[in-house]
Amino acid sequence: MSVGTGAFSSMEAERNVSVNVEDDEDAYIRYETPSDDKTVERGEQVTLVRVRNQFGGNQDLALVGVEYEYEDRDEDVLQNVDVERYDGPAAPDEELRDEDFTDVNEDHVAIERGSTNDNYPAPNNNDAFGPGEWVRIVADAHIPPGDSPDIEVTITIEGVEGGVSAQLFGDTRVFTLTGAADVSASGTPTVDFKGNSDNAKLEGAESKIPTRVWYRDESTALEHATPNLSNGQIRNQLFSGSNKNGKRIVAVSLTDLNRTYVREDDDLNPGSSVCYDGVPETKAEFSSETLSARD
Repeated sequence: MSVGTGAFSSMEAERNVSVNVEDDEDAYIRYETPSDDKTVERGEQVTLVRVRNQFGGNQDLALVGVEYEYEDRDEDVLQNVDVERYDGPAAPDEELRDEDFTDVNEDHVAIERGSTNDNYPAPNNNDAFGPGEWVRIVADAHIPPGDSPDIEVTITIEGVEGGVSAQLFGDTRVFTLTGAADVSASGTPTVDFKGNSDNAKLEGAESKIPTRVWYRDESTALEHATPNLSNGQIRNQLFSGSNKNGKRIVAVSLTDLNRTYVREDDDLNPGSSVCYDGVPETKAEFSSETLSARD
C-alpha cells in the first residue's frame, strides 16, 4: 500500500483495497498541527505534528522519515527536532500528557531539514505505534521576536509487517509559529520546571552560562552534570535521542548567581520555596543549613 498525499485523495493497497486519507477525522492516518498560530518563547519545546494510527486490526506503523522546512530563512528556527511515541492508545479528543511520551530511537527515523533523499531506515517494531496510538514530532523553537515563519513538515510512514507506505506532504499542511518578546532582556536568568514533565527550562540568559544540573535516572541514583547552558529546554541540551528517556531534572544551580532552583515535591526539596541561595556540590548539601529560601 503506498500513497503520495499531496492531493489527499486515497491510497490503494497491494490487495486493491482503497483507503481514504482525505479527512483527518476519518483518515487511516490522522495528521494534526496542534501548535498552529501559537506564540512561542525562544527555546520553548513545541509539538509540530501529531499522528494517530487509525487502521483497524493489528496494523502497526512506524514513522521512518521527517522532513521539515521554513522558506527564506538560513537560521535554524527549529532545533532538537525529535520523534516521541505515546504510551498506549488514546482517543482523538483525549488529552495527551507530556510525561507519557517517550523518545523514539534516533536510529529508527531519518530527520532532516529539507530532504532525506528517500534514505529511510527500515520500520522497527520497538518504536511502532499500533491502532489508536500516537506519535508526535517536537522541536525547540528559536524564532526571533515578532517573526512568524511558515513551517512545513512531511512525514513518511511504513507498516512494520510491510504492505503500507504513506507520505503526507507538508506543503498541504503549512502552519505558523510566532516568536514572543525576548525574555533575555530581563538580564536575570531563571529556571522553570515544566509542570508534570521531567524537563526544565532556562530563561533570561543572554549567552551560555555555567550551571550544575541534578537529575534522576530510572536505572541509577541521583547524578549531576556541570554544563554551560543557553536558553531553552535543559534536558535536550544534556542528552540526545533515547538517552533522554527516564531522565528527570530535579534541581538546577546557576553558579555565577549562587542560586539553585529545586523542583517542588521532589525529596531534595528542603522547604516550600523553589528558589534558594547557595550551590550544593553533593546531595547531602541539599538542606536548610546549606540553602536559604529566597523571597
